[in-house]
Amino acid sequence: MPFNSGAPGAGATALSVTQINKQAGDLLGQVFGVVEVIGEISEHKRAASGHHYFALKDEHSQLRCAFFRGNAQRCAHPLREGEEVVATGRLGIYTERGAYQLIVQSIAPAGEGRLAAEFERLKQRLLAEGLFAAEHKRPTPTMPRRIAVISSDTGAAIHDVRVTLARRLPLARVTLFPVRVQGAESAGELRQAVSQLTSEAFDVALIVRGGGSLSDLWSFNDEALVRALYDCPVPVISGVGHETDTTLCDLVADRRAATPTGAAELATPITASDMRQGIGRLADRARMRWEARQQTQAQYLDGLSRRLERAGPVERLRLARSRLVGLAAPLRHGIERRIAQGRERTHGLRRRLDGAHPRRQLEALRGRLVEPASRLHQGMVVIGQAERERVARLSRGLLISRERLMPRWRARLDSVRLDPRSFERRLREERTRLAGLSRQLEALGPRQVQKRGYALVETRDGSSGVLVKRASEVSVLAGTHDRLALNLRFADGDVPVEWRKPDSGASSS
Repeated sequence: MPFNSGAPGAGATALSVTQINKQAGDLLGQVFGVVEVIGEISEHKRAASGHHYFALKDEHSQLRCAFFRGNAQRCAHPLREGEEVVATGRLGIYTERGAYQLIVQSIAPAGEGRLAAEFERLKQRLLAEGLFAAEHKRPTPTMPRRIAVISSDTGAAIHDVRVTLARRLPLARVTLFPVRVQGAESAGELRQAVSQLTSEAFDVALIVRGGGSLSDLWSFNDEALVRALYDCPVPVISGVGHETDTTLCDLVADRRAATPTGAAELATPITASDMRQGIGRLADRARMRWEARQQTQAQYLDGLSRRLERAGPVERLRLARSRLVGLAAPLRHGIERRIAQGRERTHGLRRRLDGAHPRRQLEALRGRLVEPASRLHQGMVVIGQAERERVARLSRGLLISRERLMPRWRARLDSVRLDPRSFERRLREERTRLAGLSRQLEALGPRQVQKRGYALVETRDGSSGVLVKRASEVSVLAGTHDRLALNLRFADGDVPVEWRKPDSGASSS
């Protein structure tokens, strides 16, 4: 049960043990960041999960460390009890125990670790000063004639460089500056060799060495040597170590090669074979240009000869005679064509004039009227005869009906005796009934509905219109047409309107 002092709100802002351990671990990581710790491995244990747990100790203290499986698998250096190493990682707190520890990211032997840390610090400082900036890199010549090589005079590196330069550019003069490339005095000798390079004596310089460990290549990370290469007046190509090796000389040099042989190849981009091929191409191009020039001059001379021949009086007279003949033939053809066209036009006008003469038009009209007049006469004769027969037939029918119905109606009239008073009374009743029906008809008629604001919709197609009762009838009456003329009949007059299909514009106007 948690302790409570009894004061109001006591413990409201208190942190749990887990929270304080987590916050303390986060604070350690933020304050220290990534750190490097040197010490001796002790109490090393490898768990079944693949994680490593050990302590780094010195003469007075120890620090618990956790090296998790993912980082441990990437570490090429095995952990040995009692070995001095440099561990890189972040400080934190193991929450469950509240134990202060180092979460290790990588481990290196103590000697290599110091050199790597020194290399990284020097690299960052020189990088901040701009010694490795790309804008300070100078171009190397495409065909150098004087090449300086700074390297050991023994070993495979200088042999590979000499063989490569002799094969690719045998005309180049190669000057070797023999120096030691490893050991305490090697950096000074390298600086002394670089100081002897001048732009008057050399076109490009190579600084090369074979592969080795970081300590073997450490002379090429000397700060004074890096600054000497930066100030060197001759473009420098660095070929130190193998492909995976990187030194500060590689970073400050104008060009970097993976190997000494690669540095020699970079120094000679144009080889003797390339020059022989180039000379051959230039010779072929010169020969082709000479042959083309000879052909051009020959054509030019031929043209001058023809021009000289054309400039003579005989040739000019012949040309003038040919031009005259050539002009006469088109002129004659043109006149004949114009005369033929005039004749055709005259014939056409004459035919049109004959066709438009009043006599011919009158004859054509008479011919067109003969047949209709004949048909009209025959039709009138046939219709007159048919009407006469019809009248005669109707007359006979009326006479027969009269003879048949007269006795019957005469008998009925004799049997009917009209009373004037009852006839008048019946007449008044019928008139009264007729007046009532008229009022009902008028009340139910469209006029009264129209007076209340309604209108009748009719089609507007000539003298008679069709009453439209439903909206669906409009499109039916319109049929295939896009429009339909309608009439709105109000009590006081008509208003013509027009219906249009919805897809062709407004529905009415």
